[in-house]
Amino acid sequence: MGFISPMDTRDNYAVTDPIYGIDGLRNVSTLSDLNSIPFERRRAGMIVGVGGGEYYYKLKNLGTWGYTISDWDELTLKINYSNKEIPEGILDGFNNIFFLKEKPIDNSEHIFLNGLLMDEEDDYSIEDNKIFFYYPPPLGSKLKCSYKY
Repeated sequence: MGFISPMDTRDNYAVTDPIYGIDGLRNVSTLSDLNSIPFERRRAGMIVGVGGGEYYYKLKNLGTWGYTISDWDELTLKINYSNKEIPEGILDGFNNIFFLKEKPIDNSEHIFLNGLLMDEEDDYSIEDNKIFFYYPPPLGSKLKCSYKY
């Protein structure tokens, strides 16, 4: 894993720590290990991976910690992908509104009409899970969309 945060040049511990990782990123096996990180290794805002990076937690800026899970905020870092999804809607040459199963993360969508990548500025707009084409796709067209959500 690469550097996340926080890196503090005033840290008097070795840059590579066999238990808590490299630079500002720490990794531990269990929540119990998370709560037992000693005061000297804690920095408000530090991010710790738990269970091989299955979950991530950020240490709150409390000043004094209770060494319980309430010292931490769980971070949601999971991103899902939809590849080559066929949006719902009628391709009849008149309809210009189509629906995706999920709401894409902003600017993550790639919409293909008959194999050509569409441009949001020139060809469509998107709001929530709705695609609005400026001009209806022609009858018999093929429409696909890949996106993150």
